[in-house]
Amino acid sequence: MINTAFTGASGLRQPLLHTKKTNKLARQRAALQLLSGAGSGRSRDSFTISSEARKFSRESIAALVDKSANVSASELSYYFANYNNPSAILDAINFGEHVSCGYNPEFKDYGVMCFDYNGSSQIVPNYAVPKINANSLPGIHAENNSLVLKNKSYYAWTASNGSRYAWAVNNGMIGYARSESMLAENNGTNYKSEMRKASGILAALAQGEGLWDVLHSRKEVLATCEKVGIKPGFFSIDAGAGKHTYILQETGAVINVDNNIARWNNINWIGSGYKEGDTFSIYGNEYAIDSSGHIHVSVDDTFTSTEVKYPKRTM
Repeated sequence: MINTAFTGASGLRQPLLHTKKTNKLARQRAALQLLSGAGSGRSRDSFTISSEARKFSRESIAALVDKSANVSASELSYYFANYNNPSAILDAINFGEHVSCGYNPEFKDYGVMCFDYNGSSQIVPNYAVPKINANSLPGIHAENNSLVLKNKSYYAWTASNGSRYAWAVNNGMIGYARSESMLAENNGTNYKSEMRKASGILAALAQGEGLWDVLHSRKEVLATCEKVGIKPGFFSIDAGAGKHTYILQETGAVINVDNNIARWNNINWIGSGYKEGDTFSIYGNEYAIDSSGHIHVSVDDTFTSTEVKYPKRTM
């Protein structure tokens, strides 16, 4: 109990006992007036998201601006400005920078997701984060060993448990949408680990990075590629970070064709013991050393073989 005082009608100060709960509710009402613009002539129920959320949404928002939470009204400006635009809220979370989430499954309705927007920190209450219907999204699948995914878009991934999950593509990053994964509860299955592995493999390939056996086994690489329709041989992937070309071997090993071509083109072969006119057979095509000592292979060339044959050295 807290002992305070108030001035009665007679002008005398009178003691008043009230509970901490009453005191908190008073702060919450004041916070709601601040955030909803009460008294400004506007009528705006900014805190109702759905009939289910209605029972806790107002209290949640009020709790956010409790002094101990150090949250200001400006940090909710993006949420209020896009209150009726769920796509904008989803994109800010899934394609934004410095995204984080305060999440405890026991109190999931009272946490927030944080992100940067135009240089300022913004928050969206967990209960207000729109859910994505993964069943309405296209799957991730290659055509003719070419996987092309639209940048800043959503796709569906079907896990081994048979459920479909919303994935996001963002400048070569491919994986479980943060608006979903950060609020997903651990239900005792291994689908999260499974998706992390697949995401790590696809994202590394989409960004032109190497696949190290210590991080991804060749068996996992083969399984992930097979799942998205990539078969052994030449394949390419483009997911917003440029097109990258590889060779998938039957063993699960992956050869970075782009890196090999860049390396071969940069070498002065005359200085390495070859002569002008010597011919290399690379991926089914022949390339002769020119007077500068270089060969000129293009990633846009049509390759018919995965073999590479060097000419005999003259010295």
